[in-house]
Amino acid sequence: MAVDSDNSSLVDLSPIDVDPKHPGRTEFGALRLVSAFHLSSRDERFGGLSGLSIGSDGRLYAISDQGFWLSAKMVRNENDALMNLLDWQIGTPVSGSLRDAEALTGAADGSFLVAFESIHRLWRYVAPPLTMKSVPNTVQIPPEISRAPANGGMEGIASLPDGRLLILTEEFANRDGSFKGWLMDAERTVELSYMPAPGFHVTDCATLDNGDVFVLERRYVPFGILSARVTLIKGEQVRAGAKLRGKELLKLEQPLAAENYEGIAVQRTPRGTIIFIVSDDNYSSFQQTLLLQFLLADGANQPLTSHAAT
Repeated sequence: MAVDSDNSSLVDLSPIDVDPKHPGRTEFGALRLVSAFHLSSRDERFGGLSGLSIGSDGRLYAISDQGFWLSAKMVRNENDALMNLLDWQIGTPVSGSLRDAEALTGAADGSFLVAFESIHRLWRYVAPPLTMKSVPNTVQIPPEISRAPANGGMEGIASLPDGRLLILTEEFANRDGSFKGWLMDAERTVELSYMPAPGFHVTDCATLDNGDVFVLERRYVPFGILSARVTLIKGEQVRAGAKLRGKELLKLEQPLAAENYEGIAVQRTPRGTIIFIVSDDNYSSFQQTLLLQFLLADGANQPLTSHAAT
């Protein structure tokens, strides 16, 4: 896999207002806005970001729905606010029908797992700094995933601290309106489900070292009207047979900076949990790549419990 490195000018970051009518606003639901950027590039490979993660080397990693790997060094200030992304690297894409990557998570050993749709599969890449140059190994997935819609399979994957892998699907529905998911480890695979808010679907998920899971949801209605939610599922709720329902932390709808958000990454800091979400522009001039950074302050997440989405 060829990699372009030391390309700091690959992507330009332009600050944006998440709430254009109230530019100074920082409180959004249970979260505090830390930074917000529009990402743009003249490189035709950039865009379509569908998975997001923070690597064991501290860099921000993304995977696109054209199969490209991207990573950048995060420059943050003393308050952990993202100031810039430098030293961009981009890897040559997976070819042909194999390239539709949709989810990304880092495992305990530093390796990355990437979930693909269309041809449903899960690949493992080695830990940084060799990630983009590595040849992936296939990870066995539940055979039921072969019955998922071509564009509605594994949309969210998260490596749990106990070594299990959580898989959530976008459109593989159960009769009760929930969507299929699984917990996998070396010994067995068990099924669970996730119930998003009405009209929403899972687009990604990420976990903390205490087992709490953050889920990114998206709703699309005709004429390109998009909405997004971030929900929190407490770690003790994630078990075999569970019907997971997240506690809403954030909801973005017009006139806020509502886009096609498909990637989420989380990180613990002394101030609380940092949450990054990124949008997939589908390589379209009518959409944007937005990267938003929020903080869930310590104490804000202590009383949260899972409940039925409304």
